[in-house]
Amino acid sequence: EITHKLLSFARKTDSRIQDVRLNDLIEELIALAEQRAKYSKVTIHADLAPDLPTLRISQTEIQQVLLNLINNALDAMEKKGSRLDISSRLEEGHIIIEVADDGPGIPEANITRIFDPFFTTKPVGKGTGLGLAICYGIIKKMGGDIEVRSTLDEGTTFRVKIPIPEQEAGERAVSDETTGA
Repeated sequence: EITHKLLSFARKTDSRIQDVRLNDLIEELIALAEQRAKYSKVTIHADLAPDLPTLRISQTEIQQVLLNLINNALDAMEKKGSRLDISSRLEEGHIIIEVADDGPGIPEANITRIFDPFFTTKPVGKGTGLGLAICYGIIKKMGGDIEVRSTLDEGTTFRVKIPIPEQEAGERAVSDETTGA
């Protein structure tokens, strides 16, 4: 089953714009990362808001962003037994996805540089320093934003903010008014 998921993931290399259900994609990525997480003694918890709108974005690109954030969190927690929380929700015309770990955190001196190309704190041969720079570029290209909050010895949270197209956001507001939600 893991091999099939990896092969399925590996074949998705185009950046076609298509309808993407983010929660389905997140669940797929969690399933892909679970074995590595188990090996690293990390439990993954998902808190995904129901009824998120479908987005017209590149599935491959958003998959790359989220998988990179998940893998970075697993790398940071280094087999010490920890927790990784992945959540999605609607907030002011945007879909918010958070990937939060309770790992060692990122030193303040590094926070301002983590999205810089070629900046890495990983040992030689373990990272290129391009992952977060690429993530940043992908999310900005979608009109979104990516932020990080971190506290040493407490953990790190990456917050990805993707805009919902105006028409869809307006339709949701009207439907919320008519349903009283």
